[in-house]
Amino acid sequence: MPKKIDHNARRRDIARAAISVIGEQGIDNTRLVDVARAANATTGAITHYFEGKDALLLAALDRLAQDILHAIRHATADDDLVELAALLLPVDEQRLRDWRVWLSFFGRAVGDPALARINKAYYEEFRDGIAGLIRAQQKLGKLSRDIAPASTADAIISVIDGFGVRTSLEREEWPPERQRQQLEAMLRPLLPSR
Repeated sequence: MPKKIDHNARRRDIARAAISVIGEQGIDNTRLVDVARAANATTGAITHYFEGKDALLLAALDRLAQDILHAIRHATADDDLVELAALLLPVDEQRLRDWRVWLSFFGRAVGDPALARINKAYYEEFRDGIAGLIRAQQKLGKLSRDIAPASTADAIISVIDGFGVRTSLEREEWPPERQRQQLEAMLRPLLPSR
């Protein structure tokens, strides 16, 4: 009996392998053969799931975005928004690698209108998800009704992005405890309870 393959899981595994390779070698130095090696696959298997390197790179970007969206979607009105934001900071090797990969796509999006649109769509989903959490907490009386959910969500995202960029470039100056302290200092004033 032939082995049953979960094709969606295999695509996710290959995308995660691509993230690993991009994080180590940079986006421009990533080759299909390197991703295949990291995924314990052949280049033929890679091209079976992805039409080429660009499709694979977009799958890697989507995997990172989906991981962020998963954290946002699974948060509840009882969760602390500063704690949620802290989950997205580059405080360990894996998250630092993910940030470096994310920033690699930023650089490409500057000259690629299609990639810029994709990036903008992800940020709109991030903002809408966080704004929804803010509205839910306002209904429960946990946050002030004076908070504008969408603009506050954008501010939260900007703070997270700022720490991600700084830490990716200046890791020694931005250890986890400093990131956490600065996050508290920046976000608590944006989120008054009443």
